[in-house]
Order: sequence, then C-alpha cells, then structure tokens
Amino acid sequence: MNTMEQIQRLKQHTLLLMQHGYVDRFLQPPVFNESKVFITYCLLRELELDEAVEAEYFSSITLMQAALDRHDDILEENITENKKKRQLVVLSGDYFSSLYYLLLSHCENLDLIQKLSSAVQEINEQKADLHIQSRDKFSITSVEYLKAVQKIDSLLFTKAAESLGLHTYIPFIERYLLVSRYQNMDTRRRLSEEQLTFLKTCETEIKNKAVEMPLLFHREGYSMEDASKNDLMLGEG
Repeated sequence: MNTMEQIQRLKQHTLLLMQHGYVDRFLQPPVFNESKVFITYCLLRELELDEAVEAEYFSSITLMQAALDRHDDILEENITENKKKRQLVVLSGDYFSSLYYLLLSHCENLDLIQKLSSAVQEINEQKADLHIQSRDKFSITSVEYLKAVQKIDSLLFTKAAESLGLHTYIPFIERYLLVSRYQNMDTRRRLSEEQLTFLKTCETEIKNKAVEMPLLFHREGYSMEDASKNDLMLGEG
C-alpha cells in the first residue's frame, strides 16, 4: 500500500467514526484540509507506531481539527440564518471533540491530550485577537496578519509535534501549512506585496531545505510542489 492509499485508509477510518445519522441528514460531511492531513501522517510515520495506535492518533488529531473547522462553519451565511443548522453545527463540533478525548484516552497519552487541548484554547484566543487586531492594530494586508494566520493554522500540529518529540519539524510545519493555504493563484492575488515576499521566503526555505523536514519528504523525494499536488490527489473527505 503506497502513501496515498495509507492516508486514504486513515481518512476513511476517521470519517466512519464521525458519522451520526441525525446530524448527517442536515449537514454535509466534513471536508478535511488535505495539507493538515498530510502533515499529521508525516509526523506519525516518524514514530513507527503499531497500525492500530497510528490510526487512533491520526483520527484524534484529525477529529480535533474537524471540531475547530465545524465551529468556524457557524459564520457561513446559510447556517447563520438557520437556527436548527446553527445548533447542529455547534453540537457536531462538540461531538467530534468528545470522540478525540475518547480515542486518546484509549492510548493513555496524557501529554498529547494536554498539548492538543492547550492548542485549541490558544487557537480560539488567537482567532479572537486576530479579529480585534485586524480592526484596531494592523491591516489585513500586513505581514503581522499573515503570521497570525500562520500560527492559527499550525498550532494544533506544532503542539502535536512537541508531544511526540518531533520539535525539529515545527518550523517546517509552520511554513508548509502557510504556503499550502496560499498555493492557489486567486488567494495569492489578495496578498499585499509585503505578504507575498514573506510567503515566498517560506517557500524558498522549504525548497532549499533550510528547515528540517519529516523523513517522508526525503524518502519519497517530495518537493514543495510535489507535496501540494499530492495533497490535491488525496481527494476530499
């Protein structure tokens, strides 16, 4: 089984855990962020875990990200205007979080539970600060704004890396997820010149291996461009 097939198997396993007959009647199933899925898999591959344990860790991290994403969905217009959908969005996000705690309790990894829980708290605080600061302290076209987005996107995975003893990959995770977010040309056009310069610096550091990369990137000869293509090849959740 190749890398893409293994990731697809782990995704399907997670989606089965997330199924809820009543909620699924009203809400679309979650769509995973493939870059974050890929990073999660790369980190776990470093540990050479038992297959069942790897699946539980993968699903735990993916469920927590899905819970964060689902709670963000509350801002979508078609949900904001529908009371029943608003309630289900909140409840399903809480349901994903509870599944995360259940899975990690099976693994008895208290440090990972603590790290990811603190990440969620900090992410929510960062989102609130970003909303306030973008109005009062700096423009959404500033590098500071882009760095704040970078931190929100990567925090769950950098905390996981800390807990798993993979601290050296944190700079790569931060850069990879930011570059992945702005891989599309339409999203890049919205960036200021200053932000685009910062983004290109992140790309160059990855391309030149100025930051330490997970072994999977070296072993299979991934470049930044290849990784982005592979993310897209994984398909939606």
